[in-house]
Amino acid sequence: MNFLKKFLGSSPKGELSMIPSGQLYLKRSPGSPKSATECLYADAAASIRETSAPHNYLLVVQRVYAEGEEQLKGDEDEDDDDFDESKDERVFLIDAALKLYRTNKNGAWSVSWSNIDGDEGEQFEFVVDESVSTADVDQFMNTIYACCFERKYQRSSAGVTKPQLEEFIFDQEAGTDKADNDDLVNGVKSLSFSAADATSPGDSTKYAEDDDEYDDSSVYEDAEDTGDDIVNPIQNKPELTGVKAPAGTPLITSNAKLHIYDAADGVFRVQGDAVVSILDLGKWDYWLSVKTTEGLELGTQVTDELNSRFETSVNSFIFNYWVEQGAFTFLLKFDSLEELESFKEGFTQSYYEHNNQSKWVKMEPQDKEYALNTFELPAEDVEMADYYNDDEDDNEEDDDEEKDTVDTNIRTGLHKEAFSDSEDEDETLPSESFKGRNENLMVSFKNDRSYVTNGNRIGVFSTDADDELKFNTTIQNLTVDGKKFTPTKMMLHTEDRALVMQGAKKDTLYRMDLERGKIVDEWKVKEELPVVGFGPSAKFTQMTGEQTFLGISDKGLFRVDPRLNGDKLVDSDYKSYVTKNDFSSFGTTENGYIAVASNKGDVRLYDKLGIRAKSLLPALGDSIKHVEASADGKWLLCTCKTYLLLIDMTIKNGPNAGSLGFQKSFGKDGLPKMRTLRISPEHVQAMQESSGKPLDFTKAYFNTGLNVKEQTIVSASGPYAITWSMKAILRGDVDPYKIKRYTSNVVADNFKFGSDKKVIIALEDDIGMVNKRAFTKADRKSLAVRPGKKSFQ
Repeated sequence: MNFLKKFLGSSPKGELSMIPSGQLYLKRSPGSPKSATECLYADAAASIRETSAPHNYLLVVQRVYAEGEEQLKGDEDEDDDDFDESKDERVFLIDAALKLYRTNKNGAWSVSWSNIDGDEGEQFEFVVDESVSTADVDQFMNTIYACCFERKYQRSSAGVTKPQLEEFIFDQEAGTDKADNDDLVNGVKSLSFSAADATSPGDSTKYAEDDDEYDDSSVYEDAEDTGDDIVNPIQNKPELTGVKAPAGTPLITSNAKLHIYDAADGVFRVQGDAVVSILDLGKWDYWLSVKTTEGLELGTQVTDELNSRFETSVNSFIFNYWVEQGAFTFLLKFDSLEELESFKEGFTQSYYEHNNQSKWVKMEPQDKEYALNTFELPAEDVEMADYYNDDEDDNEEDDDEEKDTVDTNIRTGLHKEAFSDSEDEDETLPSESFKGRNENLMVSFKNDRSYVTNGNRIGVFSTDADDELKFNTTIQNLTVDGKKFTPTKMMLHTEDRALVMQGAKKDTLYRMDLERGKIVDEWKVKEELPVVGFGPSAKFTQMTGEQTFLGISDKGLFRVDPRLNGDKLVDSDYKSYVTKNDFSSFGTTENGYIAVASNKGDVRLYDKLGIRAKSLLPALGDSIKHVEASADGKWLLCTCKTYLLLIDMTIKNGPNAGSLGFQKSFGKDGLPKMRTLRISPEHVQAMQESSGKPLDFTKAYFNTGLNVKEQTIVSASGPYAITWSMKAILRGDVDPYKIKRYTSNVVADNFKFGSDKKVIIALEDDIGMVNKRAFTKADRKSLAVRPGKKSFQ
């Protein structure tokens, strides 16, 4: 049936719905001389695609190959008369004549349809993999029925009612539960969001496209506006059961209208009126309670797993709600801004006290305001947005070749061909030397190299003349005193000719000569002083021959000089605190200003080493895993588990106005502007349902280079690499990020030095480089798993 693709113009870009994993069978008629059931594809994906012909759609089933697997060939004498098209893809024009239906056998879903080109009674059956959720099967079948409607009546399915779609539900004699199918069509709204637009359902229905302004009218849909035929998503699986609130003292109580996110249509749908409360359970624990007028009671502890966000433009609070079988995203809409602000302070108080185990009332007013901004959707910053007005527009088309918009495949990092100089040499290596996973990524500033650690070896990569990442060599079998050495942290040093590393001994560092590929020095920093982190004394010091560098312990900041005899810590440059500040990370500017963050969530700013901090940014309570400063010191980027903090370091008012927080104190006149970079709760829900991984960001980085402006941020969580546009953040975009999904977890990513166009990504078992334009707006398709595909292609 290849003529279908040629005539109708099938394109993967027009994919409407997908079941990412399953098996395709051909069930022949009883009178066929061949076997009754034949497995055509043992691993396959089924998708529904739009075509260039209006109101016509294709069902496409593709064979999926595992990495390295050769395409299977049938027996030479096998009869291939059943099919004319490629054996790796079956294409069907969606029409009522296919008699599409679904069944559930022993908990496994399958989708079946007639083989209209075969013998009478012959059918195809796509058995859905158990990893695919029922909700995804529901959406797939909803889309099938709407496609059938459009083909028959040659008009859009927008606004169709349940009775109009019932005629396309094939009642197979053996079995489909008609009531179950009735529930399916309830949620069908329209194909127009995906058939006409390249944006996600959420983007096209939730936010207006003109000037990126927020569209209040499409954030949620009230039941009275959508009609009786709209499904009540609260009844969809996973089942939402009531949760009785534990005994506690109400901190705040308010009335709100409860909405639930309908992932299939990308909108919030009203569920009814509710009473929402924050309950103080004692011992710094708090409970979010929601009771609907229909008698359903929901509740959960106040933690960072809520991924909460306030949107004052629509008087709303959005959060994730986790149950054992899956997740929901809820929206609470308050009647007035005053009610929202009152609830916001109560919620922020509970969050702060839970994380810091200290009383909210003891905070200074400016510190409270700083904390309250943590959950607010950032507004446009006109002043700082002007700083980026001359930069390239994010939406501008790239003139590079097509290959620059996709990943560069450089082979699997764990496999022998990637981490070795030759195939012959690989054969002599013991197989156990290739077990493990990639752990650390370090991108050089001067010699165009990237280093990835995997157990006690280091893979070395560079870019070629075509600006593509290529494998160079492997530094094998790292040892110290004859014992296996596994690096846990590392830093490039002295013009990127050396690699300083830390292993199991926390008070000791090691220097590797990269030209020789050997560990040549062991440096004891200070006896019994655990080194939490270490790095260059200024942003670009590693590009010079400077020997000294900085380090932190849990309560001190110091300089390390490898040329000293004995301990390498410089006593005169050692700033130690009496109390344990629980320092976690530090970053430096080009001028050597220092930002030190802690697991308590506060940040200290220094203009030089050995003196008191110029500024102290208060703790929000969430541990800061990593901190980085822009080269000019204007921006600070902090990585927390479930969000990033982007902080403007310029003092805006008072006697120190115009200075940086590194140079002068922010004082009581006001703390810096802070923007919390969160993944929207709707997208977090889809990410976790697809990957099974909770949100947990890797170290976030700015793009970096000499005389290069920071324009983009990169981080990752689970199998998702994520970029944020500085311009989009500062102009107040609702979701200023783009995402790229991989088939395994991203352990680290960073920009190629000198540009924000190329991102180097280390997966657990692979490494590659991707053009920034390969990242796309988050939607159900971009967040879904890509079964059987190679990591970089």
